[in-house]
Amino acid sequence: MRLGIPLKGDIISSSNEADRFVRVNLKDGKIDSIDEFDSRDSLVGEVDFFITPQEEYVFDFLNMGAEPLLTPTTMNIDEIVSAFLFRELYSYASI
Repeated sequence: MRLGIPLKGDIISSSNEADRFVRVNLKDGKIDSIDEFDSRDSLVGEVDFFITPQEEYVFDFLNMGAEPLLTPTTMNIDEIVSAFLFRELYSYASI
């Protein structure tokens, strides 16, 4: 699984406020690697899930087969991965 996450520092943020974008590569339920991208557009087509802390435009990810998810609170990468694995993130369809 590949998770796309916009970050400001080490905390998830909206794409508009992010200073970096990462792709977290999961293997066997653990972080295998983290790749950094310069822009949000660079993640499109490169992730299976795009995770944000609030609603934002995600149709570009949907069109490339990625599912957008929302975090219930502000989180760091480890917290996001844990919430993802335990299905504690919200689907855009459920809001």
